[in-house]
Amino acid sequence: MICRGKHNCCTENILQKTVSNCPTRQVGRELTWIDVAGLFPSPQECLAAFFAVAAAEVLSGTKPANMIRIPNQRLPCGRRMYRLWQKFGTGLLQDLPLSVKSMQTEKDSVLLLIYRSDLLERRLHSRTMQTFLARQGYPLPLTLETTLQHLQESFQHGIPHEVGMFLGYPLKDVKGFMEQGTKPSQGRGMWRVYGPPARSLKLSDFYRRKRQEMITKLATGCIPHQLLQVA
Repeated sequence: MICRGKHNCCTENILQKTVSNCPTRQVGRELTWIDVAGLFPSPQECLAAFFAVAAAEVLSGTKPANMIRIPNQRLPCGRRMYRLWQKFGTGLLQDLPLSVKSMQTEKDSVLLLIYRSDLLERRLHSRTMQTFLARQGYPLPLTLETTLQHLQESFQHGIPHEVGMFLGYPLKDVKGFMEQGTKPSQGRGMWRVYGPPARSLKLSDFYRRKRQEMITKLATGCIPHQLLQVA
């Protein structure tokens, strides 16, 4: 059951469930974060659930990083995730397998890069990434700290197209978007696909399934803080 109370809904049901024997049943349609946003009476658990969904593919070890914008907007459950992040974000990140770096901070939102250091470092060490980022003006050798600092500085001028490489997108799609020389594929993925679409769409579907698995776990009673520790 998905509750839609204004503030503290599903208190008894959620607090009595644990992640150890978490159900994995299918809910019948593709769920979104909004479907589970009102299930967690504690503001800390609400924020943890939000991050579990936002970083689902990263937590699963299949994607090096995700970008997430946290707007200062009221959710159906009555909370504002932006305020929860400001109040509880630092504590949430302690002892997690995730790292977070702010890329843009505005009056009414913050844009974050959520990443796994081990996965992102592995990607940075690939010859493809080294060659590509060097051509974009990134200083070599590519260390995690200096590369993320350069990326953060690039966000001062807008969203840099090369960020797609940090997010695990195929090189052909990142380059296709940057060059805009050909029309994107008609296939529907998480990003714009250029050239032969099959491999890109398969990867996009794989990422989407990981996110759906996380939302389903939350919808069926798993504890958000424990889900953040399973990577």
